[in-house]
Amino acid sequence: MKKNILNLLAVVGAIAFVSQVQAQGHYHLYVGAVGTNQNDQLYFDDTTLMPSASFVSTLNYTNAGVYAGYYQPGGLTIAVLAQTPANAGPVPNAPALGSWIFVRVVSVQGPPGGEFSFWDTNATSPTFVVPVGATDGTNIYRVSMNDGSSGSDPYGHIHGRAFNADRPGLYTIGFQAFDNSTNGADGGPIQSPSDVYYFRWQAGITITSLDVTNNTATATFGATGGDRFVLQYNDDLSSANWQTIDGSVDGDDHFHSITDNNATNSTRFYRVVGTVEE
Repeated sequence: MKKNILNLLAVVGAIAFVSQVQAQGHYHLYVGAVGTNQNDQLYFDDTTLMPSASFVSTLNYTNAGVYAGYYQPGGLTIAVLAQTPANAGPVPNAPALGSWIFVRVVSVQGPPGGEFSFWDTNATSPTFVVPVGATDGTNIYRVSMNDGSSGSDPYGHIHGRAFNADRPGLYTIGFQAFDNSTNGADGGPIQSPSDVYYFRWQAGITITSLDVTNNTATATFGATGGDRFVLQYNDDLSSANWQTIDGSVDGDDHFHSITDNNATNSTRFYRVVGTVEE
């Protein structure tokens, strides 16, 4: 077992440092539909990520291989529910036969100057890059495995794709699913687009907030699945005298908090330390 210093944040000054940790799980986000009639809306089924409001996936920095210099790879596959037995369907709430499902990256929130990139299967460079601050993105990629022909199964489950970031911090990506077929009314799509779905990645373990009230300080951070985390403090960065606060968190790819109930100094520095199984 080894200990990695994963993040450091000051009560005053907000100084942060991030280091690499082990990879976490692979996840699936499925595109379904509320119905198969003309203009019935697509939606994202995130039940495997529940409680999704606190879910966060981790990107780890690498300096080797095709993703050198990136926090990589995002353990997410956006898939489409199947309509036919050939693809283990019909699955309830699958989009209509003849629909052709794509995903649009609508928005990117994250550290200033950062970039979020999508790499298609076998790509050796980013397929497209979206800068932090984008709110009306037009970059798209196909998630159905059909050819968009009338009556074809919209099913899709394509592995080998990657989502990367170039700077440490928390990224929130807005995805929208849409039907790119011409099999609906007047040669348009069958299904109407989904609402925008927001998925969170942290590039390196990230303390997302430090809330200070009177003599208490609560650090909230993304806890990577399979690791155990503690919060430590130090009142003087020139000293190696880090003290561990009571309590630990078992990582599960969700946000968690640990509170220091004795934050009495005017300046106190915090770091999250993770114990990683070798």
